[in-house]
Amino acid sequence: MKIAYITAQTPYGAGESFIPPEVIELRRQGHEVVVFPLRPAGEIGKGAECEEVAKYTVRIPLFSFSVLLRTLRIVVLCPRLAVRVFIDIVKGSGSMKKILKNLVVVPKGFVLGEEMKKMGFAHIHAHWASTPSTAAYIASLYSGIPWSLTAHRWDIQEGNMLETKIRFSEFVRAISVNGANEIKSKISKTLWHKVNVIHMGVRLPSNKCSPEQDVFTIASVGNLIPVKGHRFLLEACLLLKQRGKIFKCFLIGDGPLKQELSEMIQELDLGDVVTLCGRMPHDKVLGMYQDGCISVLVHPSIVTEDGEREGIPVALMEAMAFGVPVISTNTGGIPELLGDGSGILVPPADSKALADAIEVILENSYYRAELGQKGRKKIERDFSLTSVVRQLAELFQKHA
Repeated sequence: MKIAYITAQTPYGAGESFIPPEVIELRRQGHEVVVFPLRPAGEIGKGAECEEVAKYTVRIPLFSFSVLLRTLRIVVLCPRLAVRVFIDIVKGSGSMKKILKNLVVVPKGFVLGEEMKKMGFAHIHAHWASTPSTAAYIASLYSGIPWSLTAHRWDIQEGNMLETKIRFSEFVRAISVNGANEIKSKISKTLWHKVNVIHMGVRLPSNKCSPEQDVFTIASVGNLIPVKGHRFLLEACLLLKQRGKIFKCFLIGDGPLKQELSEMIQELDLGDVVTLCGRMPHDKVLGMYQDGCISVLVHPSIVTEDGEREGIPVALMEAMAFGVPVISTNTGGIPELLGDGSGILVPPADSKALADAIEVILENSYYRAELGQKGRKKIERDFSLTSVVRQLAELFQKHA
């Protein structure tokens, strides 16, 4: 089956590390997937997975003279369609900010539709319920190719034309039950049947990691943004240090809070135990798990002041797949992953509870290994990339 994937940037840029494995697995299962990034950056993302996906990526800039010229031609030839898109955006966006965000991608959406029609795709799929799915909606209207979307978390909360998009899509995939329920709260009941829960999946390594390290090592993997709750991990590290525990902590990722967290590390005198590692290629992070470099993955997610929360973080699933024990918080879709004892859940924004949970793992190697085994079994049962992608492909084929 020939499937067009619209992403935000993948395989360009540094984010969306969870998309390349899904695309690669779809191709491994025999589907011809071509990626169309909405806003391709200047460089291919680091790592072997991005390099692989780049081989079957069509790079069309968001803005260019060619894109605008092609759009003008389409508008002249299909004025009623152009008017419909404009009206749908104005009516469905909900705010001037979202109207402007959607209007920006209209030319790219028309050009994508023209390209996809020429290339003979059977289905269009967009990751994110935000502007990538706006472009997919427009591309589908122009080309007549059926389309669908994956909604993650913040993009559900944004509510960008959500009712309109789901009404004219074949289905929407939520990556967690929590996310599916939130989508349903924002759309008409007559559309609920289109909401499907299909988790993001991770590849199961053939070998689990070694459970022993020379020094107990904490890692946190994710963008340095407020919802990830890194500051509470730093406060927990301070408590552990004050208790005389020997450990080191790696914060792997980059983002707008980098300077603030760096200053916090200095203010708390944690420079000897905490390292800001910056962004790492995805395969390098997986290699750290495989080589037994990480004792525990801590994902201290919070609910931000504006209500943002996480779905089911792929970073947790990837660590669990290698048998690395994980600690996270009772927020968003995380209890769906860890609520059965597959990891440790603590209240969000509670540094002491976080420190206590880490200390339990640090002091009890038997429990550490047991928790890692439980996590691995949970991924094998419910979050295997092979089975998840097979479910998704079945929906694509059903709605081609």
